[in-house]
Amino acid sequence: MSAGLISCETDSIATNSDETMMLPAKNVPLLGEYDVIVAGGGLGGVSAAVAAAKAGAKTLLVERNGFPGGVATAGMCSSVYNPLYTPSHELVVRGNSAMFIDRLAEANGSGKNWHEHLGHIIFDTECGKVVLMQLLQEAGCDYLLDTLVTDVLMKNNRLAGIVIDSKSGKQAIKAKAVVDATGDADVAYMAGAPCNNRTTKSSYCFRIGNVDVDKFVQYFIDNPGIFMDYMDINWSFKEALAHYRATGTFLFPHGGTLEMEIIKKAVADGRYKQEYGVFKDLDAVQMHFIRDLGTVGIVGAMTEIDALDNRQISKALFQGKEIAYMIANYFRSLMPGFENGFIIGLADDLGVRTTRWIDGDFAFTKKMKEEQTNFEDSIGKGVVQTSEKRYEGNRSFGVQILHDTTYDIPYRCLLPKKVDGLVIGAGRSTSQENPSLLRVMAMTMVVGQGAGAAAALSAKHNTIPRDLDISTLQGELKSQGVNV
Repeated sequence: MSAGLISCETDSIATNSDETMMLPAKNVPLLGEYDVIVAGGGLGGVSAAVAAAKAGAKTLLVERNGFPGGVATAGMCSSVYNPLYTPSHELVVRGNSAMFIDRLAEANGSGKNWHEHLGHIIFDTECGKVVLMQLLQEAGCDYLLDTLVTDVLMKNNRLAGIVIDSKSGKQAIKAKAVVDATGDADVAYMAGAPCNNRTTKSSYCFRIGNVDVDKFVQYFIDNPGIFMDYMDINWSFKEALAHYRATGTFLFPHGGTLEMEIIKKAVADGRYKQEYGVFKDLDAVQMHFIRDLGTVGIVGAMTEIDALDNRQISKALFQGKEIAYMIANYFRSLMPGFENGFIIGLADDLGVRTTRWIDGDFAFTKKMKEEQTNFEDSIGKGVVQTSEKRYEGNRSFGVQILHDTTYDIPYRCLLPKKVDGLVIGAGRSTSQENPSLLRVMAMTMVVGQGAGAAAALSAKHNTIPRDLDISTLQGELKSQGVNV
């Protein structure tokens, strides 16, 4: 093996004739070495990279898209559900989560007025891309965009780095610790960590511009009872209107079109499709309006494809784009305020809820999220939530009810079994009985910050994340503003 090269074993793949086709072995050039590598640049990954750099680690973030943000930007899910405050208005979720949301909302969205309201915090996805890049640069992180993680470097059962592929070809990068923030536990899976997977709903999102937002909101003022109170989110039209007047952003709830006569009539007439291809519920959209920009982000349809099957993903991405134009055409002819609207953005990625998650040292459970729980290895707190249906209807969506109590996120659920040197930095990939428990944006940033700080301290103290002193980790997180 030449100096500066990493040897990769020969791979083989089975063909239909049961023969084995050999792929030639390659010596992969070594790009460099970092204290911490973060794989995946969604909100959790950016939070992890910023936390690691703040803790003094030489940090690299690797992202497959040409910009960070993941589902929030590439998936165009342009709002952050707000579980940061209790109903009594105590700010529980702090650190990167609150700071990132402030920056996103101030750039072009809700502004800091979001702190006074419990609804979603709406932001402009294009500004979001820039804000997240600025956060990485301000923290001193290196980053590689348009770059895939394709393999891992192992020393026995310890992860020692990753192999990437990009326009520069295959390259290896060594690391003292790695954070898997891919959202699909890709690195953990490649490293041989035991994982679980399950098909759940994914959405397709897009954006429409030149919308008269005031006219849209006025329609519900003039037609009392049409807005579906307590559908998808625990608030009424009165509260949504107060939020709009304070922030200039308006959340239209998921499924909110179901009781609108203009939509129901179009469905009955066959002018509005409820299903198309692999997608369902085209008449049950969620919308995020920004008055000053005249834009709306739309969660347009749902599908239950296997989001680990690239053939199914490819079909869904194409059909999602077709659906975006269908819905835009429907709305131009049916919906007040949309008469002159047009598509200004189509999501690059699906809004995937959950796919693969680790079998870790400890499993976080629904009961822990719904009841006050405390752990000695807490890396952050959340507001206790329960779910219930408050709107009566055949196709009603449940809402999350926040309580004046808190739960802890235990560090152990970030640690995969059988693999050392690796910490999970995306909420939906942590060890849990239900992979949706920590997937929302605010909480995935808490998970990411905990993972990034843990990886940095492991590198600094030349230990594996599993053996890291928890009081040292909590001290670092407290210094970064986290509520532990």
